[in-house]
Amino acid sequence: MEKITHYKVADKKANGNHNEPNHLIPIENILFDQGMVNKVNEVCNEVAKEKNIKVLRRGGFSLSKWDTVFKDMKDYKALDPIIGKKFKKSKYYEVIDGRHRVVVSLYERFTHVPVIVV
Repeated sequence: MEKITHYKVADKKANGNHNEPNHLIPIENILFDQGMVNKVNEVCNEVAKEKNIKVLRRGGFSLSKWDTVFKDMKDYKALDPIIGKKFKKSKYYEVIDGRHRVVVSLYERFTHVPVIVV
């Protein structure tokens, strides 16, 4: 059985409020929008192929905070869970907030992503 790996989750948000409980979702169950796919193609396309990521056939904007989020994860800084919602009645999740964290997680070969499901 594969060991579960993910980034460190912060107890509190930057505003001081506690983070809600989160679920560890397999990265293969996260849908990547076109902006996320563009960054994946730049930095970790081979990992994406190994993990067989699924693409959400919607637009998406570029990942402009890549360097900051990448550095925070490399420095083992505790980060907020992403916000996601179930995609229809499937096992997949659409990212509402946290696209950078998902792509960096893929780059780092984490098996799971902490998600607050809304």
